[in-house]
Amino acid sequence: MKNFALIGAAGYIAPRHMKAIKDTGNRLLAAFDKFDSVGVMDSYFPDADFFYRIRTF
Repeated sequence: MKNFALIGAAGYIAPRHMKAIKDTGNRLLAAFDKFDSVGVMDSYFPDADFFYRIRTF
């Protein structure tokens, strides 16, 4: 099992990346995007941390 962090979590392709991480048995630990409209992330990784400021990421 590998751990991932995603930059650009609100982008068009991000849900596909999240699905691929989940389908391969890996974990998303953290995600960053300057927009906080990332509701799809909760359906794949509800415990992942989300950051909208790069300094806290």
